[in-house]
Amino acid sequence: MNKKIIGIVAVVLVAGALILKGNSFGKTPVKVEPVAIGRLADSSLYAGTVIPGEIVPVYIEAPTVIERVLVKEGEEVSKGTELMSFSTKSLLENEKALKMNELDIKNVKLQIEDLESGTLKLELDRRELEMKSLEEKINADARRLPTVEREAKVFADLLKKDGVSSIEAQKKQLAYEDLKVELGLNREKYNLMVVGYESLKRELNIEESKLRSQLEKLSLNEETLKKRDTQLRETLKAPANGVVVKLDVTEGAMTEAGQRLLAIATEGESRINVEVPLYQANTIEKGQEAKVISRELNQNKEYIGKVERISSAARDIRGGKDKVVDVEISINGENDLKPGFITDVEIAGKVKSDVPVVNSFSVIESDGNYYVYVVEKGVARKQEIKVGARTVSSYEVLDLPVGTDVVVNPFKIRNGEKVKVVK
Repeated sequence: MNKKIIGIVAVVLVAGALILKGNSFGKTPVKVEPVAIGRLADSSLYAGTVIPGEIVPVYIEAPTVIERVLVKEGEEVSKGTELMSFSTKSLLENEKALKMNELDIKNVKLQIEDLESGTLKLELDRRELEMKSLEEKINADARRLPTVEREAKVFADLLKKDGVSSIEAQKKQLAYEDLKVELGLNREKYNLMVVGYESLKRELNIEESKLRSQLEKLSLNEETLKKRDTQLRETLKAPANGVVVKLDVTEGAMTEAGQRLLAIATEGESRINVEVPLYQANTIEKGQEAKVISRELNQNKEYIGKVERISSAARDIRGGKDKVVDVEISINGENDLKPGFITDVEIAGKVKSDVPVVNSFSVIESDGNYYVYVVEKGVARKQEIKVGARTVSSYEVLDLPVGTDVVVNPFKIRNGEKVKVVK
């Protein structure tokens, strides 16, 4: 009696074990799908981060002390929103500098006027008159010289014929020689006067150029000081609608002239940065349409955009375990997206028709290689394959014949294990 009971229990235990394994004949049940001709055109949904488009920096013209900061990073502002105010002491110092600059401008203008009608200008005019007088005398003497020369020759000939006395002939000759010498000296004197005149004129021009250059610098400085005066008298206001993406100063900080105070990302210029897995990057092309979904408390907002840029290189994430490609999406038209917010981005991959495909759950990826299990005479065989385009649900198979049965979800079987195909 006991032996019969023991036998029955043993049979029950063996049957239970076989049932737990999935069948009563020692074969693992598996589902298979054949490699079939299909198309790859699944839309993929990614998480994207809103990045600012146009950044408007706001600068301070004057060195000053920040009295109050009225906004925070991430705060939405409208054009004209008060951003920060400045110390009154800075305004008083700027007013003093402005008055000093005005006095310097008046002084330089007086010096320029003095050059135009002062001592140097009078001396220049006097020398010019002397040059003109001497030039006229030289010209007159040059015209007289041939006549005097002829008279001297005539008297010399008459002297030979005893027509005149030697004294008269000698006077004519001396008159000619004196005129000739005087003419030469006057020409040399004129040349020296020209050199002196040009030197004085150049000195005058150089001095005037220096003064006018100084005046221009003072005028530019006056313009800067007036801009500073205007800016320091009023509370700094936002130049455009947008979001404060960066605050560069704090209350009580001392700034330098030309320092950036903050930056505003303008509205309607936002872009979305998406990290696309490397295996899906080849399904995306520049110019493709993308749908950006902003999920808010009351309702979801959708914007139509397009793929603006695809990085040419992949980068590692999660300590190098995965690779992604950065894809940038631009939005067509205005939007309410805020920099730093997370959105969903739906991108339709490139359509590939009439290609051999297999279910993505059938593919095992290991060390950059891809494997499937095919069923041959009731045995599961692990086989390496080459894949092309991929989506979340399908892989393009490049080296398996159409119709090859591939195990779906093969993670519970081993290479060489006996299997039973079930529906």
